[in-house]
Amino acid sequence: MKAKMLDHQLSDNVRDFARQIWLAGLGAFARAQREGGQLFETLVQEGQAVDKRLRHAVHERTEQAKDEVTDEVDGAKGKVAVLRDQATGAWNKLEEVFQARVARALHRLGVPTQDDIRQLFQQVELLNRNIQELTQAAEARTRRNRAAKTAEPVAVAKATDPAN
Repeated sequence: MKAKMLDHQLSDNVRDFARQIWLAGLGAFARAQREGGQLFETLVQEGQAVDKRLRHAVHERTEQAKDEVTDEVDGAKGKVAVLRDQATGAWNKLEEVFQARVARALHRLGVPTQDDIRQLFQQVELLNRNIQELTQAAEARTRRNRAAKTAEPVAVAKATDPAN
């Protein structure tokens, strides 16, 4: 009997212990559910804070990089403008030297300049006007002389005509 009692008592103890383990598991599960929701909310808030910090840091770095690139581009544009001005100045000077040399060579060969040709055209126009004026004056004199000559025989004929 004592052995049965010991078995029974041992069995009750094991059952009680198993029940306690079961209840401890249920308690842990309930606590995990209750605190898990809070933990989840805490993790979401911390994640949002980290995301905000990262976005801010990325924005700052992006703005800084953009400013640096803009400064570099502006500097390059300035250098290009200076080089373009220098090249244009050098090209203009080269063109002037070339034109002066060509003009001297043409002058040595006796080729007239644009100004010489322009003056010749003006002189030709003046001569044409003078010729026209002289031609018109000569034609007018000729008409007067013809008119006078044709009027003379009529006057002589009238004077010699006895019928008059």
